[in-house]
Order: sequence, then structure tokens, then C-alpha cells
Amino acid sequence: MSLAGALWFAVQDDLFSNGLCNNTSSPSISISNTTQNKQSSISEPISASETPSVLDELDDRFISQSLHLNRQCLRFIVDFIQARLKKDVFAPRHNPTSAEANILATLAYYTQGSLPGKITDRLAIDQTAAVEAVKTITKLLSDVSPDFITFPNSYNDRMGAAQAFKNLSGIPHVVGVLGYLHVKVSPPHGEELMYLNTLGYHSVMMQVIFDVDGNLLSLEKCCPGGTPEHTIWENSEIGRQFSIFQHGHTWVIGSRSLHGCGHVLTPVEAFRIKSNAALRFNKAHAQLHSRAQQVFGSLKSRFHCLRDIGSIQSPESVAFTIKACCVLHNICKKFSVPLPWDLSLEPLHPPSEVVNIMAEQPFDYMEDTKDEMIEMFFNITDEGE
Repeated sequence: MSLAGALWFAVQDDLFSNGLCNNTSSPSISISNTTQNKQSSISEPISASETPSVLDELDDRFISQSLHLNRQCLRFIVDFIQARLKKDVFAPRHNPTSAEANILATLAYYTQGSLPGKITDRLAIDQTAAVEAVKTITKLLSDVSPDFITFPNSYNDRMGAAQAFKNLSGIPHVVGVLGYLHVKVSPPHGEELMYLNTLGYHSVMMQVIFDVDGNLLSLEKCCPGGTPEHTIWENSEIGRQFSIFQHGHTWVIGSRSLHGCGHVLTPVEAFRIKSNAALRFNKAHAQLHSRAQQVFGSLKSRFHCLRDIGSIQSPESVAFTIKACCVLHNICKKFSVPLPWDLSLEPLHPPSEVVNIMAEQPFDYMEDTKDEMIEMFFNITDEGE
């Protein structure tokens, strides 16, 4: 996708700005290089050190089973985090080997959902220090999420994204699929109802937009799992951007819960279906929207910590962890890291009762847009079919 360049330019600029290259006035690394060349160019200043690498001592089986990553991707992540932390938390007086081990322990926590002693023993680090490192590195990855999770802001990027969706489904002008990632939690006492989602368990939910390949494009608004989806969209920054046409005349695919929301294409309601064209549109819409099952399932299968966070104080207290895993998801996509063998699809959440009320409201401009789109792109003659 055309968005990849922005992601890697941002990372490279950050590495250069931290003075990790011998010649600080050197221009950015060419994006036209292969992924392997990029990786070696970025990691060379760090690997030039004579400090022994903890990663090099780990076998491929441990990396695959305990970290759900491949070695090349893991080296990029470790180098990037070390570059960001070098000047503060892991000061020069600290052992770089210990710093690398703490990063690996953090990645193991995301993958396993906990930090078992066998992991810290293998990495030869203190359990207490590793737990503190998890907090620090999680905050760092969350803070850099705007560098790795970027929306197609230019016209060419939007048209590239829209063409990919149209090739797949026939629906034009779609630049992303809008979904809500639910992470199971134990809510604060007295707030259980607020966190109860439509599948009947307590969760926090994060608004996510992803492209046709499953790359995350937008991430914001971590809320209790019982929050109506349309409320989150209408109060989000990306929703505001669409409302002022910052992204042109484009749309995102959304569920029935978002009926009536601006720039969100939802399926045609049953009582409005008057033609086979509307049925064809709904089939194409379902094809795109159901991809959320794969994307969210991929996140939870690779990062078991997202299956159940446990007791929380507030949505904000777990937002850092969710964002950190989403950053790593996009990096894994870039390095084509295979998914774990136990991949399971995430169930789609049924609409809340609020939707039934909204569906009875009078005509809105998105319905007009949808009707015109269906007439133009899905009204196929019998002969054509």
C-alpha cells in the first residue's frame, strides 16, 4: 500500500534525529531499497557495538513460540525501542544487554498475556525489573502510534486505498473499514453495566479503521464496552475530520450500529430493500465488514494479552497496552510475519438497542448517497448477471 512509505520515513527520521548514524547530516534511507536493506541500514549503528546480543543467543523455536515474531522483525523492533530509550530510561550506565532483555521480556508479555518465570529466567533478568520495563516500553510504543498508524491523507493515497476496496467488493470511494476492538476486562466495582457489551461480557473497546490488507489506519477512543458505537464515532477526531471533508468524498464501511453517521456506509436496512441491487450491495458490504473478524482475531491470536486484561481502573489505564499491540501489528504486517497456528476469528458484535431507535428516524443524506451508489454500481441487468 502507498501508506508504507510514511511509516518507514517516520521511523528512519526518528533514528537519525537521535544521532545513531555516524554522519548526522545524511539524508533519509531510500524507500526503494528492499526490506532487508532497510533493516540492515537501520540496525547497523546499533549492531556495530561490541555488546553481545541477547537476541542472537535465542533459537528460532523460542522466538516463534514465545514471541510470535520472526528474527528480522524482532531485530527491527528491538533496535527501534533501544534507539528511543537510549537517552533516558536505559542511560549509558545501564547494561545494554539487560536493556535488550527487558525489551524481549515486554514482547513476551504481549504474546503470552503474562510474564512467566521461565521467560525471565531464559533472558537472565530480574522479574521485578522486567515488570517495570513492560510499563515503560508499553508507554513508549503507545506514544509512537501516530508514526506507525497513519490515515491516507493525500489524494493519491486515498485513491489507491479506494481502488483496492473497489477491486475487492465493487463499492467505490471506500478508504477503510471501521470496527471496534473489544478487550475483555474486570471493570471497576459499581460500573459493571457500563462495561457490558452486546456479546454479554465486560470489555473496553477501541475504535479502529483498517485497510483492505488489514493494516491499521486509525486508532482512538478507548471506552467502556457498553458505549454506543455511533457515540464514539461522532466524538472521535477521525469522525470530525470526515465531517469537514478533510478526506474528500470518501467513506468508511461500518456496521448497522452506525446507521445515520456521516461518511459511514452501513448495510441497507431490511425494510428499505426494494431490489436485487440492494441485496448485492449488502453482500459486498458484508464481505468487507466481516474482515474485522480476521483483523481483530489476528491481534488477539498474536498478542494474548488482548484476550483478557484483567482488573482495570479505567479505559485509559489499558489504552497504552492496546495501542502498543496495534503498533506491533502494523510492524508485523510490514515484515510479513506469519500468524500463529491457533488463529481464531473474532465474533462480530450485534447492534445495540440504540440502533433500532435510530433506524426509525427519517431520511438522512447518507441514505441518499447509498441509494445513488447502489443504482450506479449494483443495478445489473438480468442479461449482465
